[in-house]
Amino acid sequence: MKIQIALNRATAAAKTNFLPGLLLQGAMLVFLLLYLWHEETRRFLGAVSDFKQEAGYGFAFVSYVIAAALLPELLRVVFFQKGIPSSRNVWNFLTAAPFWGCMGITVDALYRMQAVWFGSGHGFFTLLPKVLVDQFIYSPFFSAPLVVGYFFWRDAGWRMQTFREMRTADFVWNRIFPVIVAGWCIWIPGVSLVYFMPSALQVPTAVLIQIFWILILTTVSEHQPDATCEPVALT
Repeated sequence: MKIQIALNRATAAAKTNFLPGLLLQGAMLVFLLLYLWHEETRRFLGAVSDFKQEAGYGFAFVSYVIAAALLPELLRVVFFQKGIPSSRNVWNFLTAAPFWGCMGITVDALYRMQAVWFGSGHGFFTLLPKVLVDQFIYSPFFSAPLVVGYFFWRDAGWRMQTFREMRTADFVWNRIFPVIVAGWCIWIPGVSLVYFMPSALQVPTAVLIQIFWILILTTVSEHQPDATCEPVALT
């Protein structure tokens, strides 16, 4: 019964994210076509690649802070608070920024390790194991539990008692599993594009996808109350 409830919640999450996910895939297709065929886009991305290589992990930290911590609060103020910021927005940003910055570093490290393990080409048999490791090992067993657990702990007032609840099967099935399913809808096509790109452009591409996702989901949220502008940064 508990598994059935969890599956129902996961299905509901997937349905809620269907339209935003479809729009996101369209945006990713446009981005890929620009990268392949538009010389100015390739030149710009080349400059981004050079900057990323110079900045190293610092690029991942700052870009994830902007995309996953700052942007959602800015959009929340603009779309849902009539342009009036509150102390809650500041609190949300200050408590989310270090976490998302560190998650950006783990994503960068994952991409680097996968390039060592499977190579840096973009053939099918290079991309497939990278996507599988990313979406069926890293995401469900590391990033999704960490993201859900951290924000659950924060929203519960940093109470240590919440760790007891986070160790239960109910927490895994009812809170983490639906997020994993929602993440698959977004990130399986997303990481396929990420790993198609040259190594130095993989983190920038992941950040761009995250920004597209937040912008699309925020716009859809005006018409779908169940959607929010929270990031689903599972890779």
